Amino acid sequence: MKANEIGTVASLPTVGGMRAAIAGIVMLLLVLAGTCGVGRASAKEAAAGRARTILILPFDLYDFSLDQRPATVGPLHRWVSALAGQVAAHVSHGASLRTLGGAKAVAALRKVREDYPHATACRSCMISIARRAGADVVVIGQVHKLSNLITYFDVEVDEVRSGRVLRSLYMRADGADTDAMWKHIAQNLARRVEHAVADGR
Repeated sequence: MKANEIGTVASLPTVGGMRAAIAGIVMLLLVLAGTCGVGRASAKEAAAGRARTILILPFDLYDFSLDQRPATVGPLHRWVSALAGQVAAHVSHGASLRTLGGAKAVAALRKVREDYPHATACRSCMISIARRAGADVVVIGQVHKLSNLITYFDVEVDEVRSGRVLRSLYMRADGADTDAMWKHIAQNLARRVEHAVADGR
């Protein structure tokens, strides 16, 4: 009994030391796991918080109106040419979205128009242009002028990397063309584009 008691007492420090060592190892592993987890979470948060870049390409005009007088056609072309820039100007430049300049895209569009009178008809071409520009999202738009008083807007918001359509937008504007009306159209399209990008993250 005494021998057993002495043996038992003598072995206690060893068992205790082993338990302490194991506990230390477990704690170390937990700390390391927690650190890795924080790193992964931080990476995800950084990716989620990174501003997505968006390229709004020039809109194409399909003019079916019977009124082809220069006094009518001239302003229409001016409004359509300015629309992409106005939409970009109205997009909120916050932490989630950043617009890209379209100068290089315009040059690329000229080459596309050598094969397509309406460049936006080649969706893959538009995606390719946006990819080369470094955009995450691209906006491809068409203006369909049916008459002096009816104008349709057909707009597609696409994710560049996957080619996925985030949203197809359709708008109709009734009334005579004015600077105020086209400004309102640009503001409305900008809000809808923002929502499409936010919903498609």
